Amino acid sequence: MKRFKDKDVEVKTYPIPLLDTVRPKPYALKFWNSFYSDYKEASESGKYATIVIDTGTAVYELARHAYAEELGTKNLLPFQYGDVYARLSSIIMSPRTTGHNLVITHHLKDRYVNDVATGELEIDGYKRTEGLVDVVLLTNVRQVKGKTPAVVTTIDKCGLDITLNGTEIENLDYEQLVAVLGLES
Repeated sequence: MKRFKDKDVEVKTYPIPLLDTVRPKPYALKFWNSFYSDYKEASESGKYATIVIDTGTAVYELARHAYAEELGTKNLLPFQYGDVYARLSSIIMSPRTTGHNLVITHHLKDRYVNDVATGELEIDGYKRTEGLVDVVLLTNVRQVKGKTPAVVTTIDKCGLDITLNGTEIENLDYEQLVAVLGLES
């Protein structure tokens, strides 16, 4: 089965080394520079209609560690995150000027308020992501009305058409998503 009908898919991976400590020797800046250069070239070239970052969680961590390496420190102080956030925002906002679609997956983590889990989930990574994007989709696998388990996608936020907020779609694929959102594929 070809996942994207009539589409050429090109994959670029960034094999981050295995780390045996929480304070590894410098590694991130090299990978960040490679990723950012490739992303910039891909987004500005006009060659791609859609760019997928899998995962935004990993890119956030990479950006953090790379900036700490630039500064020659192991940990960033709160005021130093501004440059990391600016870099991530520029990646997320680039489609507005270059015209490509950007899809970013994220891992989820428990949301805490006053050190107590709320029972809700939030993205693990750059917290402003959801405010900068046009569409937020949540996916999970669950049993649907006696059927075999299905991947259910919920449109959590749709700035393109707010009437779609809360819509659930089983086994959503790219072509269906484009059609639901009223976009060109």
